Amino acid sequence: MFKLYFNKFLSSLKLVYFLALAMTCIMNLKNASATVCSLSECKNPVKTEVLAMFSRSIAIACLLCRITIMYKSKSDFPNYVKKVEDYELYFPVNISQKRQIRFITIAIISSYIVIILPINIMRIYLIYTNFGKINTMIFYTMMYVHNWSICSTEIHFIVRCVGLYQKFQSINEEMATLRLKTIARNKFPVVLRQSERHGHDNTLLIGLETLGGGSPLSVSSNGHQPSDHVELLRMKHQFVRGTVVELNDLYGIQLGLSICLLFIMTLFDIYGEVSVESNVTKTHVLFYGWLLQYSFRFCVIVLTSHVTTTQAHRPKMMITDINNRYADNSTKKELELFLCQLCSRPVEFTICDLFTLNIHLITSAFVAGTTYLILLLQFH
Repeated sequence: MFKLYFNKFLSSLKLVYFLALAMTCIMNLKNASATVCSLSECKNPVKTEVLAMFSRSIAIACLLCRITIMYKSKSDFPNYVKKVEDYELYFPVNISQKRQIRFITIAIISSYIVIILPINIMRIYLIYTNFGKINTMIFYTMMYVHNWSICSTEIHFIVRCVGLYQKFQSINEEMATLRLKTIARNKFPVVLRQSERHGHDNTLLIGLETLGGGSPLSVSSNGHQPSDHVELLRMKHQFVRGTVVELNDLYGIQLGLSICLLFIMTLFDIYGEVSVESNVTKTHVLFYGWLLQYSFRFCVIVLTSHVTTTQAHRPKMMITDINNRYADNSTKKELELFLCQLCSRPVEFTICDLFTLNIHLITSAFVAGTTYLILLLQFH
């Protein structure tokens, strides 16, 4: 009963937060041009509208992002969480992995706070000391709240992505274990045949431990067959691949908004730094701090997605290596089926199926940003 009322309270709180955030987004959209003029002279209407697009872009991105989250939180997010919990119920996460995900979460949140919060507070302080206009301070405070709302969505995606990375890593460690056992069986086939012929229950220790801190690798006559092990790993990998697709669907729109917003903010900040001759509320320290923020957020999103998909494709090489060695027919069939599934459905994170989140996107964004910046500076 208490849990039911608590869930209703949380739902009401989320709705109130959404409505308050939506109202402030609409207010910032309406007052953007006037606020820009309150901090600098508005001799050129075109330049004013271009500079006002910075805060308007944040408000639009924040509003669309929250609408998407509210829509998907009805069923999509709970279903995703339930599937992951069911998977971890059958294949529990070990203590070291829990500590690792906790450490990464704290590190990501701390990095966001350290990079974003000080420069925003400094900007509000400069506005207060030089102008002292309450409306202007409220406007920029709300703009930074909108920006942090988008950042919180990015953090949620990054943490969930790291969780999938750990699951792929665990599967790859088991694949590496199976590969080492196959190598050992190929090196000592006579010993293994004699062990199987006499029906001993003794276990042949290979003298290696799994990377995840498991027990030493062993080959026993009463153990699971290699084909059963491969089938289990194939099913686990298939489930995690499906989870990647669902996570991509859940965060595709939000990540697209974040990437586009980071791109726009970078261009407009550089344009504002070049076009505005003097602005006491924008120092060079703030300018470089903002560029650091945008670069950090963009690289963390892209690199986290890239390393996760890279980890998902690692079994291809190990499967090929195992399949090229001596193994029974049932094991080879399972390996071929595993490899066929990996090749037929590549794992990747995309932005609404338009751009793939990999390392090449960083260089592409840099080239495109330079081109658009040159065009934008033509207004100056």
